[in-house]
Amino acid sequence: MKHYVGISLVLVTLAAIIFVAVRSCTYAVDHTVDQVRDAFVQVLRVQPQVTVNQRVIMTQTAPIAEFAVVSKEELVTLGFTEHLEIWSMQIPLTEKKVTVEAPFRLKAGFNLQEPFTVEINPTTHQVHASMPHAKILSVEQIGDLVYHAEDATLNRITDEERAKIINDLHSTASDSAEKSSLKSDAEQQVTQRLKDLIEHNGQPVQIEWTGTASPPSKPSGPIIP
Repeated sequence: MKHYVGISLVLVTLAAIIFVAVRSCTYAVDHTVDQVRDAFVQVLRVQPQVTVNQRVIMTQTAPIAEFAVVSKEELVTLGFTEHLEIWSMQIPLTEKKVTVEAPFRLKAGFNLQEPFTVEINPTTHQVHASMPHAKILSVEQIGDLVYHAEDATLNRITDEERAKIINDLHSTASDSAEKSSLKSDAEQQVTQRLKDLIEHNGQPVQIEWTGTASPPSKPSGPIIP
């Protein structure tokens, strides 16, 4: 009888140890999930989809559609000079010049409707985040357009030319935004801030940027302050 009682005590003790260990692991994983969620909400205003052992623990939600991370103001200038020729010789009184310029605010950030996913290793608590590349969110004219024209007596500036150069100015601003370092700056800032917050709590984190670069954006008003 005492033999059976001893075995029972051992089994109960083992069960208790296993229960405590499982509860501790579960608590640790839950704690990691909460810290990762809080970091993403603080940095990007998005709750990512979080998975543990390929099981979705938390779905993605975002209160806004897009979030700007970096911005800069830039004075964009565009112009053209044109004259008429006969047999490769310039005709007098036909040279006309047009220049336009305006200040623009360029913003780069993230489309929060695209997937932000986080996989947490329950054993090591390693955090692997997959996020979409940053994109240009808005190209906004923020000041007056300055227009300067020098007409030619025999070659007048047309209304179509005026409209075209003004439209081209906005396209130039968009191209400038796409060719700038704004998108990479946004990704670097987000990477550093997420790592600072998550690794500060003891979880190693790896961030992977997914998808392809977005096409040049069309000029638009502000998206996010």
